[in-house]
Amino acid sequence: MSFPVIATSSGVPRSDSQAGEKKGVYLQYEVKPGFTIRRRHNIDPAMDPKKLKRIIANRVSAQNSRLKKVIYLDSLVKRSMELERRRKKLCSKIEIAIEEKQYQENEQKKLNENISARLQDCIDKDGITDVNKSEIEMLEKNIALITNLT
Repeated sequence: MSFPVIATSSGVPRSDSQAGEKKGVYLQYEVKPGFTIRRRHNIDPAMDPKKLKRIIANRVSAQNSRLKKVIYLDSLVKRSMELERRRKKLCSKIEIAIEEKQYQENEQKKLNENISARLQDCIDKDGITDVNKSEIEMLEKNIALITNLT
């Protein structure tokens, strides 16, 4: 695994009391296209290439980890917003269902009262009918007795 190295120099101005600029060499390693790592430390030319690769790999891994964390947190925020939207929608549906239930209970109560009233009317009418039937039977007996006597 080889990394192209681009050496650039940059001046860092010192405070006003110090004259001149500090020149430092920054090494940039392009690991992937568009993915570069800058190393600000002075690199010892005698540094072991394996150690340098390990340092670069660790930096790449850390940067990937930070990127994954940001992506994960964004997905959690989106998920949270979606769940909040669904919660609000379900709360409104629950309120509508509660109102509908109350309406249905009131209608059921009215219907039960109507049924009770009609049943009472039927009971009353059946009682009146029974009284009238017994009265008719009694009158028929009286008529039969009167016709037998004459």
